[in-house]
Amino acid sequence: MTPPGTRLRALARHVFDPSTMERLIDPVIADLQCEHVDAARHGRLWRARWIRIASVIAFCKVAAMALVSADRDRARAIAVALAAATPLTAMPIGIVLASTPATIHTRGNIAWLVLYLVPQALAISLPVSLALGMFVWIRRTGADSSTRRTVLCLMRAGLLLAVVNASWITPAANTAYRNIVTGAAAFRGVNELTFIELGQRVYQGSPGGALDGPLPIAFWLNARLALAVAPAILCVLAFTGASARGRRFATVVVFTTLALFASCYVLWPDYDIAILMRWLPAAAIAWIPDAVAAVVTIGLARRIPGD
Repeated sequence: MTPPGTRLRALARHVFDPSTMERLIDPVIADLQCEHVDAARHGRLWRARWIRIASVIAFCKVAAMALVSADRDRARAIAVALAAATPLTAMPIGIVLASTPATIHTRGNIAWLVLYLVPQALAISLPVSLALGMFVWIRRTGADSSTRRTVLCLMRAGLLLAVVNASWITPAANTAYRNIVTGAAAFRGVNELTFIELGQRVYQGSPGGALDGPLPIAFWLNARLALAVAPAILCVLAFTGASARGRRFATVVVFTTLALFASCYVLWPDYDIAILMRWLPAAAIAWIPDAVAAVVTIGLARRIPGD
């Protein structure tokens, strides 16, 4: 069996230098493995599981402090990403809550409603804030080999989190949200279906319109897929923009593209999307935000020195 903390240490090696690993990261991993072995030896399985969870939290805290202390530019990038993530996460939640009917079931459950809406909001704010922080960091420090490894690691982590969130976490959270609002086991719409269930509906030739809205299920399946791969696309945009000539021009282009990406999901109502279906297939409309980011990335790549 792989000792606990092995994967965390392997991940940290791609981000931190050897001295930081020896001074901060390795002691946390060593404590985790020692306490876990002791709990397992005495047969305290729940204690061993709790140690794993608590140690991951402690690792994240130490890693965050190491990032801030080791590189001011990196700390500035993290601050920018968090500053962008806060309103980008709060805005979709506020819009949904404003349209939620006030019933006897929602009274006293606002905190739970907000909590269940967070995964859906993170599907939009995570790729945008990650790309924004990455752009600020690379723009100031340059893209050396160590930075490239860190960018690749962050891109993989963001992509994995986005896939898991879009596939399972968001549908489950949306289902719990509807159950609270209705006070019973509510009807599951397209936002409550997993990737597999949406794919099955499309494969089985379900009616053109979803049962809880004007848009076909094919649109929602592709929209979910587009959000799942958005971290990779937007991170490539940020990396390319940070490496391009013309600091002000690249900054305006990247920031505008990220703002347009977020607004497409937050401010684009379903009936406007339905109007576009007169000229474009529903599946193609779902990929418009990603396609715009990809086209902008290609344009910025032509401005990279040496290309």
